[in-house]
Amino acid sequence: MTALAFEFAAGAAPARRAASQGGVRVLWIDADAGAIEPGLDMLRRHGFEVERADTAAEAEPKLEAEGADLVILETSLPDADGLALCRKLSEADAAPVLVFARAADTLDRVAGLEFGADDVLPKTTHPLELLAKVRALLRRAARQARHTAQAAVETWRFDAELGYVTSPAGRTVRLSPADAALLRALADRPGQVLPRETLIGLLHGDGSTTGGRSIDARVARLRRTLSACDGAGDLIKTLRGGGYLFQAQVTPRAALTAA
Repeated sequence: MTALAFEFAAGAAPARRAASQGGVRVLWIDADAGAIEPGLDMLRRHGFEVERADTAAEAEPKLEAEGADLVILETSLPDADGLALCRKLSEADAAPVLVFARAADTLDRVAGLEFGADDVLPKTTHPLELLAKVRALLRRAARQARHTAQAAVETWRFDAELGYVTSPAGRTVRLSPADAALLRALADRPGQVLPRETLIGLLHGDGSTTGGRSIDARVARLRRTLSACDGAGDLIKTLRGGGYLFQAQVTPRAALTAA
């Protein structure tokens, strides 16, 4: 039986890919296998799990299915604008992006950084320097993750039965029954990727003919309502491929009362 009341705090959702699934995972997006072979070999010999993708289209399902701890990207891709892909990856805020490109003069490096890369290296870089840069970017990402987790002290309260959400500052919004049911479905499964079809089943039962677009509209409405409650709408993340993630640390109120 699920709880009827919850508290949730921002920024402390479980990671999408557990570390126990293997070593640090690097996705390298570059069609020129020969040019990157020394770097690939160096990373693999030092324990990194490196997977390649020749194109943006090949990389997308790999990221969606397994994620990555770091992405290495050549900006000259056969099927996409590499800089646009760099920006998209950076805005997803999922993993550091290292541009490792044949074209890496001053203007290219500036462009890569402006489009969200965490660093830019030319392909003439020695594999040992590449290894050191990858390690440095991962250390920085780990520090930022720890800082974010430590900063997540503000808590919202959600009464699923009455539909009230109260912010850390005391601001309260009341959700419609449909929106409260949707938030309850998300709050029951924090940090879990929920495809549209899963949400439809949770809200309407298996075999429902409700379309995925109706779920998109409901999520958008819930996010707008929660945004008026000191930004709680930002906790609902939209993922490529039609999924949603409630990025919060959730505690059932019943557990709090019993403690």
